[in-house]
Amino acid sequence: MEFTYRAVDRTGQMQSGSLQATSQAAALGELARMHLLPVSVQLQEAGHWSGLLGHPIRFTNALSTRDIVALTLGLASLLKAGLVLDKALHVLGSTSDRAGIRRLCADLERRVRSGSTFGAALDTHQRIFPHYYVTMARAGEIGGSLAEGLERLGAFVEPAASIRERIIASLIYPVMLGAMILLTLVLVLTIVLPKFKSLFAESQISLPLPTRAVLALGDLVRNYGCIGALGALVCVVIIARAWRHPVVGPRLDLRVLQARWTFGLTAKIQTSRFLRTAGTLSRNGVPLPQATSVALGMISNRALLSAARDVHERLKQGNDLSRLLDRAGIFPKAAVQLVRVGEETGRLPDLLIEAADSLDREAQGTIDRLLSVLVPAITIAMGALVAALIASVLVGILSLNDLAF
Repeated sequence: MEFTYRAVDRTGQMQSGSLQATSQAAALGELARMHLLPVSVQLQEAGHWSGLLGHPIRFTNALSTRDIVALTLGLASLLKAGLVLDKALHVLGSTSDRAGIRRLCADLERRVRSGSTFGAALDTHQRIFPHYYVTMARAGEIGGSLAEGLERLGAFVEPAASIRERIIASLIYPVMLGAMILLTLVLVLTIVLPKFKSLFAESQISLPLPTRAVLALGDLVRNYGCIGALGALVCVVIIARAWRHPVVGPRLDLRVLQARWTFGLTAKIQTSRFLRTAGTLSRNGVPLPQATSVALGMISNRALLSAARDVHERLKQGNDLSRLLDRAGIFPKAAVQLVRVGEETGRLPDLLIEAADSLDREAQGTIDRLLSVLVPAITIAMGALVAALIASVLVGILSLNDLAF
């Protein structure tokens, strides 16, 4: 049988190719003899749907990060309790109340029982399990400590899930508040104001400037609101396409990274992901150059990614990680200092994770402070707008009363 593979060599370079083997386990053994760390090993099957489509069949039911954390920690607990892998997957699938998890566990169980490694089974669900997850699980499997590896992996994924959930929960109220106030403004401008406009027109008086301005704004929203909304949508599309442009996009990413209004959140969050992934992989026995190669996939900001790639390339030449991060001038200084301490004390994997924890705490603190200011600011601003509209109409009504007397 012919297998295609993607693997990382000793220098941290990604290699790909094909080889002949009697089974997937034999293919993995051949890669080990070639001193390659496998990332994915897939059987080339003629006439198979996944081969025709060019990618493995994936589940349509998306699983949340919290589901992945529960699945990972649950599987680690069952393995530590003495269950074999396929039995543990069966227990997890049969006891879950989520249809997506049941189907996922059933598919993983089927693949493991047919002779596939756990890492290779995970790799067939790349939309669910990211690259770093598969690599870390595979490292634990190869090292004979899958339960401990999954336990560390769950501890790795859980902080990111907690931060994301806290941010979403914190944004629900200000978003709902802003939407309700915006809806109120639109209703006042398009439904309430026209009734007063006819009243003012019958009086044939010269209205105060605030009233005339509000009535004109109402006419503008009623007559051109759809055009304005369409224009805003076009602007969003243009900005999104510019961000994906290979030349313009990296420049915009650099501006975002350096902008004061971002309060350093982009650099903190993405550096945390990079360091946590590299540290966790190193703790699982993956050499640092290979660990940083995988960790590059955690960075989405292209300016930061370019700097991290340069760090990775120079790291393969034997340079110190802390010196390279400091020389880049784009990574948070406090994290760089912790990395330097880890190199000096021989506890680099632990200090990489500690640096990531520190960055996550700083980012969460910044987000909490921003949200504590954002909610009252939105309330005051929108309340002032509504009050200004009402006051403008009342001024016009008082003008009518003055005319009557």
